[in-house]
Amino acid sequence: MRSLCVLVAAVVSACGSGGGFPDAKPIDTPPPTATFSLAWTVNDSGAQPVACDKIGALSVTVLAHNRAFDGGTSEVFSCATGAGMSQALPPGTYDFDFQLTSIGGTLATAPAQHGVQLVSGQNTPLTALAFTVDATGGMSLTLATNRGSGNCAAMPGGGGITGMQITLVHASDLTCAPVTFMISGGGTYTVDCNTPANAACIDQTQTLTVMGVPSDAYTIHVKGMVGGATCWTNNDSLQVPAQGMSVTKTLNLAYATGAPGC
Repeated sequence: MRSLCVLVAAVVSACGSGGGFPDAKPIDTPPPTATFSLAWTVNDSGAQPVACDKIGALSVTVLAHNRAFDGGTSEVFSCATGAGMSQALPPGTYDFDFQLTSIGGTLATAPAQHGVQLVSGQNTPLTALAFTVDATGGMSLTLATNRGSGNCAAMPGGGGITGMQITLVHASDLTCAPVTFMISGGGTYTVDCNTPANAACIDQTQTLTVMGVPSDAYTIHVKGMVGGATCWTNNDSLQVPAQGMSVTKTLNLAYATGAPGC
């Protein structure tokens, strides 16, 4: 009985203020951090503002290099927001490079900013950016019935098309784009959405090209007539890129099976 009491006393003594487990290690203090913020505009070559979606600009990418370390980090902001703030970064002296990017790569750059001090616990605004882009591009299009003898030869081997009409509208507001296409092999076609011109058949071996078109999303409407009936149609979407680049596309014409005159 005496031995049991001694054991209990020892356990109680161990749980008292002078015994037990050692205190846990104090939590480390989080490392200091800083942020930067920036704003930007996008202008065409005539110094007029242009919307990001019209030129296919997706993001503004900031390449940040802390001089105290090798390498760097990238901060990506949506182009359409016009401004943004970075994630938390280690304080220090930074060099910054800026790119305006699209799905196809870099559209434009802005002047680099060097020796910028990011201070712990603070946000540092960078100098506002201004990107300049040639907000025009071109189109290179072919029209195809995908018939073995082409668009213009008589059916059934060809498409039997005797005439064509083409209209082109901005997808955003449906306003007409009165461009003039050059047709390979000779001739032109000028778009008039109110009174579309009736042109001779354009074969699928010919190419329609135009440059200097404002960069934007478009819908093109093509009608292929057989006599007086509209038997072939296309209503494709197109994105005319910026920086003088061209969109190249084959517009496949759908046949109106069973339509009167077809």
